[in-house]
Amino acid sequence: MIGSKIGVLIVASVLIGAVAATNIHQVSAPRQCAGCTAFKKLTHEFEKAVIDAATNGDPNTIPGLLEQYSEDVRALHLAPRG
Repeated sequence: MIGSKIGVLIVASVLIGAVAATNIHQVSAPRQCAGCTAFKKLTHEFEKAVIDAATNGDPNTIPGLLEQYSEDVRALHLAPRG
């Protein structure tokens, strides 16, 4: 039981890292932007939802969470101030 939860957490971490690495050029949050606070909030909520899904034994929802997070971040239209 504990081993499977650890496995799910590892898979979720790898998935999140892989997607972040491949999409970093598409969406990023500059330090000085109008949407930085919203970006940080979205990221925190996404991380919490993924951890909850993994620890509750429902890892099949993680791809949907990731898709929604990606859409929400793109909707922020982050741009540096200047």
